[in-house]
Amino acid sequence: MMKTSIASTIATRLATRIAPVALAVAALLPLTAHAHMTWLLPNKAAFDGKEPVASFDAAVSEDLFNFERALKLETLRVTAPDGKTAEAENRSTARHRESFDVKLTQDGTWRVSNVSQSLMGSYKQGGETKRFRGTRESFAKDVPADAEVTALTVMSNRQQTFVSREEAGKVDFKPEGDGLELLPLGPVTDLSHGDKTKFRLVLDGKPAADVQLKLIREGNRYRYKFGEVELKTDAKGEFTVEWTEAGRYFIGASTGPARGPNAPTGTREAPVQRASVSATFEVLPK
Repeated sequence: MMKTSIASTIATRLATRIAPVALAVAALLPLTAHAHMTWLLPNKAAFDGKEPVASFDAAVSEDLFNFERALKLETLRVTAPDGKTAEAENRSTARHRESFDVKLTQDGTWRVSNVSQSLMGSYKQGGETKRFRGTRESFAKDVPADAEVTALTVMSNRQQTFVSREEAGKVDFKPEGDGLELLPLGPVTDLSHGDKTKFRLVLDGKPAADVQLKLIREGNRYRYKFGEVELKTDAKGEFTVEWTEAGRYFIGASTGPARGPNAPTGTREAPVQRASVSATFEVLPK
């Protein structure tokens, strides 16, 4: 009885506290901040020892790094410091997250990416309009070749993160080549607040100029200000981040035509192309 009473009191206090916080944050945030974020997060960024194992969680959430629902891992790419691919181990799926491990067998910086691509749209067949959502393979299989495709969008999504064993070493990753991706132009696994890091954003392997990005530090659930920082790439697709506080960070960007009633719908021959990328980083106190 006493436990019930205490739990009820705590719940009431939380509700009282959270409600004005949520309203205040909602009033302050730009529209982009309301979207769910997809992210891939290691248990830490820098490892040492003979053969350490990095653990990763993949999830979707509005509160950054608070597991809300599992992010389905599609094509998982692990790039070792020597540029060769490696395998993830111990993959598991839970209600709120998917997880896996990577055994760090080489010194230097490792890149881990989850890449997915989907198609969605509509087509007419026999006077009836049907909707479609799936992969390139299922599109070719399920949509008749003679059907009139009235709308078609190709969406590429990528979540990235970086870890290192011992010294970060030279960081010089080649583009994976499809969709948006973030290429660090310096070490990104041994960061301290006050450091600055330069990045290049590429789309299908080429510099993505004049693209807006958002930088968010973890803990937005526990503060009134969301704290989103707007960034923009230059003509070379490059931009610089100054890590002003310790913590874990999210960088996100997306490309594609603006959405709305007059937005292009795409065709079978020329589908609308949209792409997004997110990357996570850890910054320690200096």
